[in-house]
This record gives sequence, structure tokens and C-alpha cells, in this order.
Amino acid sequence: MGEIRLKSDKIAVYHITARVVQRRRLLADVHREVWVHALHRVAAFSGVKLITYCCLENHFHILVRIDPAAKNCDDAELVRRFRALYGRAKAMWCGLDARGLEHALAHDPPDAAEPLRERLRARMGDVSEFMRTLRQRYTKWFNRTYDTAGTLWAERFGSVLVQDVPWLVAMVAAYVDLNAVRAGLAALPENYRWCGYAEALCGGNDEMRGTLARCCPGEGGEREALARYRLLMLGKGAAARRDGTGARVDREAWLEALRAGGELPPHQLLQLKLRFMTCGVALGSMEWLAEGEGAAALGKLRKPPGVHPLDPLEAAGAGVARRKYRGGGAADPANGA
Repeated sequence: MGEIRLKSDKIAVYHITARVVQRRRLLADVHREVWVHALHRVAAFSGVKLITYCCLENHFHILVRIDPAAKNCDDAELVRRFRALYGRAKAMWCGLDARGLEHALAHDPPDAAEPLRERLRARMGDVSEFMRTLRQRYTKWFNRTYDTAGTLWAERFGSVLVQDVPWLVAMVAAYVDLNAVRAGLAALPENYRWCGYAEALCGGNDEMRGTLARCCPGEGGEREALARYRLLMLGKGAAARRDGTGARVDREAWLEALRAGGELPPHQLLQLKLRFMTCGVALGSMEWLAEGEGAAALGKLRKPPGVHPLDPLEAAGAGVARRKYRGGGAADPANGA
């Protein structure tokens, strides 16, 4: 995991890796949860498209598509991205929150507003800036939470530039999603909470699900594309290593997936989805959540959460009310520079 070697000035895919200092196992469950939230915030700020990721106990992998043109955005988009990263908090480097930034860009003299724009744009559409922001912000959260100091990361991140063709991106994505299986932390990728495949399939992240589906294009739409990706991933995981060592996907599990065409049965998919509802506050029919007792209970909350259909039971009218990660708290990596 050395420093970055190649950086494209066009739209490009990167496989990024970084390791905790001294290979210490500092990323426990709660830490990985915060890391994933930080990853999404920083990606939204940087204009980076997440393809998949896997966060383990002492290192992480990220597969992203980065467009350098992401920095060419107007003031409204700058404010939206700023809010995605900082929430309601003020950025220490400029002393502004999102509303303050919006006002400054619109009303400050050009010699004050333009440097602010350029400083923000310089952090977008760039793999180095994306990783700098992610690692710094998570480190600040960790040090603030545990009253420690110093860096958490052993060295500069490693990055491999990947040719942006579906079959190759799919192979690298499968490698990333299989990391927890190889580490012996899960029998199958969907059973490991902190990887992109599990979030896309079971966590209801439509953007990530669509991005992964585009790795295996063809007729049949997103559902069949994800099934093809699953077969590719499990087939790769079931292949024996040359030295015969290391945890891998059980061959029978792969054959079962092959017989099922790569798709999970609805009851199993629902069981997995329920595991991802740690921010859920109500579960029931859409009618009950929108107009019945569930709606009445939700109405008592100061900030009622959104109501979403619960696929694969959408046809039956099932839904879930859940909050997104709430900004501003002690466990929120949005608080920081």
C-alpha cells in the first residue's frame, strides 16, 4: 500500500487501499459504522461515485469512479456538497456553515467570494483530495472521541487506476466485496455489514445498487445485472487458491447461487434488509405508516423520519420509517475541519 502512482485527468476508476498504523485492529464495529457514514459524506462532497467498498478491522478498500469535471460546479451545487459534508456544523477552516457559505458566495465582494469558491472546488473531483478529506475527518473524530492524538494511518494510501470497462470493474469490485470472506469475518459478502455489496443489496442504497449493476450490463435490467454480479463474485470467491489456504466462499454456496440464477429468495433478502435497519424507527404497512397508528406515533417526533417501501415486500405494501445518519452529534465525523 504505497503512495498513489497514477492519476488520470479524465473520468477514471480507482481501487484505493489504506491501512491502520502498525496494522492495529482499531476499526471495531462502531468505528466501521462511523467510517461508512464518513465515506458517504466525503464522496458526496467530492463529487465521487462510490462503486463499492469494504472496511475491515485494520484496513479498508474503496472502488470509486472520479470525474475531474466534478469541480466545475455552480454556487448552488457547492453549497449542496458543503452541506453533505458538514451538515449543520461550521467548517473550522472558514468559520461558516452552509447558510453562511451560501450568503458569502452570493453577497461577498468578488475578491473574498472567489478564493472561497476555488478552495472548495480544489477539493473536488480529485482522488488525492478525496482520500485526504476522508482520512483526516475520520482521524479527527476518533481522536476527539477517545481523547487521543496523532494519525491513525500507517502510510500514504495506495491507488490502482482501473480501466473503466464493465468486466474489469466488476472483477475488481468482486475482489473488494470478498475481502471479509477472505479474512474469515463472514461466510458470504452479503453477511458482512460494512461492504458495498451488502449495502447495495440489503441496505436500500439505490445509487450504489445501480452503480454495481452497471458493472454487469445486459438485458433484463438492474435485477438480473446484480444476479450476474453475484455469480461472478461468488465464483471468484469459490475458486481455490494456489496454495490452498485462506478463507473463501463455500463451493456449495456458489453452486446453490448458480442454480438460483444469482438471486436471493425474497425471505432471505428481507432477513438481510432487517439487519440494516439500525436507524429504523417503525415497520409496517405503508398505509399504517402514512395514516394509521404508525403515522400518529411518528408525528410525535420533533423530526419525523421518511417512509420508504420495503422491497421485496413492496408489492404487499410493506414499508419502513427510518432516519438517515444524524449530523452534529459526538459520533458524527461531520464535526471537524
